[in-house]
Amino acid sequence: MNWTNIWIRLFGTRSLFGLDMGFWIAMAAVALLVVLMNVVFWGMKPGKRPKS
Repeated sequence: MNWTNIWIRLFGTRSLFGLDMGFWIAMAAVALLVVLMNVVFWGMKPGKRPKS
């Protein structure tokens, strides 16, 4: 699967705001990872501390 051809067919260009399509795909992947990590870690309950 060639992402460049799919992108060009959909939007008619290889760049957005002067930045290549690969940059935006990588930025979207990082943003998705950050959101998923926040959902997981904010959803965790704090562990019980051992009594000293």
